[in-house]
Order: sequence, then C-alpha cells, then structure tokens
Amino acid sequence: MQVWAVTIDERTITELDNAYVRGLELVDPSSRQRLQRFFRREDRFRGLAGRLLPRMLLKERGIPLSRMTFGTTEAGKPYITTPGVEPPIGYNVTHDRGLIAMAYASGPDLYPDPPAYRIGVDVMQIQLPDRHVFAEFVETVGEQLTDLERNLLIPPPGSPTLPQGEALRRFYLIWTLKEAYTKALGLGLGFDFRRIEYDVTRDVVRIDDQTPRGWEFVRFQIANSGQPGADETYVGVVARFVGEQAEAKHECTVESRSAGPWLKVWDAVKFVEMAVRELR
Repeated sequence: MQVWAVTIDERTITELDNAYVRGLELVDPSSRQRLQRFFRREDRFRGLAGRLLPRMLLKERGIPLSRMTFGTTEAGKPYITTPGVEPPIGYNVTHDRGLIAMAYASGPDLYPDPPAYRIGVDVMQIQLPDRHVFAEFVETVGEQLTDLERNLLIPPPGSPTLPQGEALRRFYLIWTLKEAYTKALGLGLGFDFRRIEYDVTRDVVRIDDQTPRGWEFVRFQIANSGQPGADETYVGVVARFVGEQAEAKHECTVESRSAGPWLKVWDAVKFVEMAVRELR
C-alpha cells in the first residue's frame, strides 16, 4: 500500500492557473466538463489533481493515456476499467483544502474483491473552523461520535484539561478514520459513524463494538506551506481490507507511519507539469 499526495501553495496561483489549463487536456471529456463547472479555481485544481493521480499510476505501469478508462460503482466510488492492468490496482482519492491524496494497493497487497476493492483514504487539515470554539465544534458532529470519543476530546469534569492543539489532532484523526473506513467499503452517505469507534489514545479501532477482522489502518501526517506566512498540517488515515484469512488479533490497532518510500508528495505545479510531460 502506498500514498501519493499533491500539495497546493496558493502563493503560486498564476502558475497553478497555467498548469490547470495544460493539465485539463489530459483528462477525458466528461471529467473536463465536470471540472469546468466548478466556480472556485481551487476546486477545479483539486479535482484535476485527483484525476491525474491514478493516470500517473497507470502510466508508471506502462499504460498509455489513450488506453486509460475508469468507471464508478453505484455509490460513486471510482475504479480502473482499463483492460490488461496486471496486477490489478485498487485506489481511492481524497482532498481537503491544500492537499490531494491517493492511496492504492496492488498485487499481493490487494484483496481480490473487484471492481473498486476495499481501500479508502481521507485527509483533513488540523484547524478550528472560523467562529467556533472547540466544544461547540464537537457538538455540531456529536451524534457521529461515541461516548468514548467525546470524552477523549472533551474530558469530563474533574479530569485534566486537554490543550486545544491536541484536541483538534485527536478529532481529525477520529474523523478521517471513520471516513476512510466507509470509503473503503464503497458506501455512500448514510453510514452511521457511531458504529466506528477509534480510541485515539491507544490507537485501537472497534466496529459495532467488535474487533474488525482483516482490516488494516494506517495514519500519517503531511505539512504544507499553503498559505502566506502559515504552515498547514494535515492528518490522514488509510483503511484497507486485507482478508479475513489474516491472523486474528485481540485488538485492531492503527499503525502510525512517518514519511518514507511508501509516501510520495509533490508540489501541485510540479506534479501537473510532470503529468503533461509524461502522459502526452
């Protein structure tokens, strides 16, 4: 399993616009039309990068752009339909503000359950939304959290207080894990997030109050200088089904991985310029 990520630096907006125009020629007409409907330039570029990531992955496998095809499940999860891709690839793409990420698995890392495969990824920037205090922010999504998760974010009276930075980090790890798991399942809206419980202090996951057998969870962190004078920090989680034949464990733990060969990160402008060179 690997993660490829693209970071957007808004200080290079002119270069981003120029790269967008060139990169738009690399996607299919239907994707091009959808991207052009976005009003905000940032949304257009995030959408373009999200479509170029799996195309660059196929190019790495020797597949020319003219042969690349994609489909979606009934719930809208994209998957590769290009004939002759061996070994097959399962992937998932996500984005938040200045970061676009794709997780993928192939070969022995990929459990054979086509077409979309059970792999999901989610990323979110660690920040407190405008005009919110943390307790109010948590309350807005409180119905999607378990009692344990709420107590880990807002300790009950008499417990030590939690620094806001740590509380935000915990919240976004919990939320991205819930999102990644449901994306891996290929489900649309409506999955009850309370069925998923992430004890972020112990890095332990339970689904429907049971240990999820055959699932792997990996969390990571990416920094981005996406705003003038302010660095952004993103957390992300990949959820992947590896098969019920996997060794049964008493607990399902979340692995924390630091930067390494499994995680590739590109600047957005450089990524699109690379795609233009290699895909044409």
